[in-house]
Amino acid sequence: MVLHDSPDLAPDLNERPVIFDCAGERLIGVIAQPAEPADTGVLIMVGGRQYRAGSHRQFVLLARRLASAGFSSLRFDFRGMGDSTGAAQSFEMADADIAAALATFKARCPYLKRVVLWGLCDAATAAVLYWQRAGDPFVAGLCLVNPWLRTEVSLARARVRHYYVERLLDPAFWRKLLSGGVGLRASIGEYLGQRRMARRANQTGDADFITQTLEGLRRFPGALLVVLSGRDLVAREFMDTLASKRGLALLTSAHHQRLLIPDADHTFSQSAAREAMEMAVLAWLEKVF
Repeated sequence: MVLHDSPDLAPDLNERPVIFDCAGERLIGVIAQPAEPADTGVLIMVGGRQYRAGSHRQFVLLARRLASAGFSSLRFDFRGMGDSTGAAQSFEMADADIAAALATFKARCPYLKRVVLWGLCDAATAAVLYWQRAGDPFVAGLCLVNPWLRTEVSLARARVRHYYVERLLDPAFWRKLLSGGVGLRASIGEYLGQRRMARRANQTGDADFITQTLEGLRRFPGALLVVLSGRDLVAREFMDTLASKRGLALLTSAHHQRLLIPDADHTFSQSAAREAMEMAVLAWLEKVF
C-alpha cells in the first residue's frame, strides 16, 4: 500500500504503513522512502501525548523533507498512543518500543547501514536513555529537539530565571496589571512560591532519568545535534540543567553541536521556524553522514 494523501507528496516518494510487534502489542508506523535512498535513515520519535503525524503535521512534513534529500525515515506511535495498542508507557520505559521500531526499520530498508534517532521533548530524552542502556551500534547519531529534563525544582528555577523576568519586560503584562486583569497579590505569591521551590535545587538530588540522560550524552560516541527553541521553557530548563552540572562542554565538542532557533516555540508551530529546524537537521545530516 502506498499513501498519497497530500498534494505536497513528491511523486518519487514512497510512503507505506508498517505494523510491527512490541511485547505482544501492535505498533503502527509509516516509512517514507525516496527513490534513491542514502544508507543513513532517521527514526522519528514522537514526544508527549502526540501521535505519528504530530502537531500541525510536524512529523509528516519532516519525514517528507528528509526524503527530498534522500534520507528514509520511520515515524511511529508508541504503545498506547495514536493507533498503537497497549497501555501508554512513560518515556523512561520506551526502550522496547524503540528497539522494535529499529528492527522493523532495518528489515524493511535493508540498505541502511546506520540510523539517527530524532526525538522531540521527552522522546529526545528517551532516545538518549535507549542508547545509554542498549549501546546499540546501529545508532550513529542523535538529533534531540527541546529535550525534556524537567523536575518540579527545574521548572521553578526556569520560571524564576526566565519566565518572570520576561513578564516584567512585556508591555502587555503591565497593561493587564494596570487595568486589573492581573491580580498583583496572587502574582507576587506565585513568584515567591516558585522561588522557594527553586532554592530546593541544592537540597534535592537529580531524578534518575536526568542522571542517566547526562551520562548517556557524555558517553555517546556518535554525532549529536541539539536543537533548541528560543520561546520554550523546556529548552531553557535543559540548558540550565547542563549549566548546573557543568555539561555545556558536551555541546561544544567537534561531534556535539547545538542550534538555537530564536523565534520557535516548543513544537515549531510557525512555518518559518519549522522550516529552519528542518533545514538545520538536513544540513547536519549531510555534513556528518
